[in-house]
Amino acid sequence: MRVFYFLAVASGLALTLSAAAQKITGIGPRLGGNLSSATFDGLDLLFTSKAGRSAVAGVQVGLAASFGAGHWAVQPALVFTQKGVQQDVTETVNFQGVSLTVAAMVTSRVHYLELPLNVVYATEADGQGFQLFAGPYLAAGVGGAADYNVNATIPGQPTQTRRGSQPFAFGDTFTKATGTKPDARTRRFDAGLNLGIGYRRGPVQAQVGYGLGLRNVQSDYPASDQQPIGTGYNRGFQLTATYFLPTGGGR
Repeated sequence: MRVFYFLAVASGLALTLSAAAQKITGIGPRLGGNLSSATFDGLDLLFTSKAGRSAVAGVQVGLAASFGAGHWAVQPALVFTQKGVQQDVTETVNFQGVSLTVAAMVTSRVHYLELPLNVVYATEADGQGFQLFAGPYLAAGVGGAADYNVNATIPGQPTQTRRGSQPFAFGDTFTKATGTKPDARTRRFDAGLNLGIGYRRGPVQAQVGYGLGLRNVQSDYPASDQQPIGTGYNRGFQLTATYFLPTGGGR
């Protein structure tokens, strides 16, 4: 994974230096949304009866710039983005002749400040028209929470329900809540690749992309907990719109 970090940072620096030789052609706000999931397998390892994952919606808002030359452009951005996953698990256990079924739904959303750096190819020579784009991203977690809903059922008795929300802390190793300090449930830093298609006409650009997380962001359990160590990588689709205000650099 350290090799990936080196490649991501090195490619980002190379593209930035290349863009610096060109004139900035636009800068403006970016607004959109995510439909994200993740490959977290921690609950899958703990529960054996049934475990599944589904996507959750989030927002993306920030500022983007474009450095252009003909068909090609380099577009760095700084965005606030929400990523996460919904995990559903069901487990049935038998104890002294009594059957207990526990069904839990945990919806996690992590808030990131993300730095995507996309290389964009447009079908028209002035940078307009349909686009293909790809590039690395680096992200730092700044907050988030896990909302949970747990139902416990014993045949012939009312279902017991527990709901709540647990804010996130960040750490490479899972730590339990102490006082007002929340659990550390995820690593702070993420990195990966974005790729997709888009369309630009005038100052307005719309893009549909896919984010492929390449860093394990699931915290490890301490060895003393004797819990299985899982992995988790962010995945998700993005739909964004950017309005580029002209800067006098052409295009």
